[in-house]
Amino acid sequence: MGFTKITALSFTDLFVQQIENMILSGELAVGEQLPPARELSVKMGVSRPVISAGLVELEKLGFVEIVPRQGVYVSDYRRKGTVETLVAIMRYNSGTMRKTEVKSLLEVREQLECLCAKLVIESALDEELEALGTILDEIKNAPDADAAADAVFRFYHELAILSGNVLLPLMYYSFRSPGIYLWQIYCKRNGVKAMYELKLGFYKALLNRDVDEAVEKIHFIMQNAIDNLSIYGA
Repeated sequence: MGFTKITALSFTDLFVQQIENMILSGELAVGEQLPPARELSVKMGVSRPVISAGLVELEKLGFVEIVPRQGVYVSDYRRKGTVETLVAIMRYNSGTMRKTEVKSLLEVREQLECLCAKLVIESALDEELEALGTILDEIKNAPDADAAADAVFRFYHELAILSGNVLLPLMYYSFRSPGIYLWQIYCKRNGVKAMYELKLGFYKALLNRDVDEAVEKIHFIMQNAIDNLSIYGA
């Protein structure tokens, strides 16, 4: 049986999540100043080091801005957030993404994957492309949607590595959580076989070194997803 280790969130994690929730719910407004660390420590029942560490993490996520000698202010996370901010939003929405977020993610992925496919077709060795087939087999033989989604991520991440572009694998990995989320939903709704067949068509275009066909397959996959946003986002 697939038992996994149970881990407890640290006080810092709990503090970060509570402030995230207050910001995302609108309880804390953009531009609003948070109480001093000493006051937060008393109100929330945690130490000041926990508050300090949590505020640093919240600033990394784009939720707050720490202004030396002035205080901590709520930021507009749409302007200063990262992909990790999107993951935090998903957590706040019970693991789901809103339709606008799904559409935005798909549009960005389409551009990245088209660039990736072109670079791979131009430079990857035949044996490197053939090796991708083993990951494709993992998608085909996946026992459930979760395993299939994980294999799909690894397929595209390996493709990004084969592109030779230093940034593409890093950018693709940054989209891992929201990407897997969408693939899981697709597999649960349409089945692992349907996911495999979509990726197989794209893979054959890569093997044939057909850029136009590969780009067309990517566009079809993304447009189909955009046309069916209701199954992916709230």
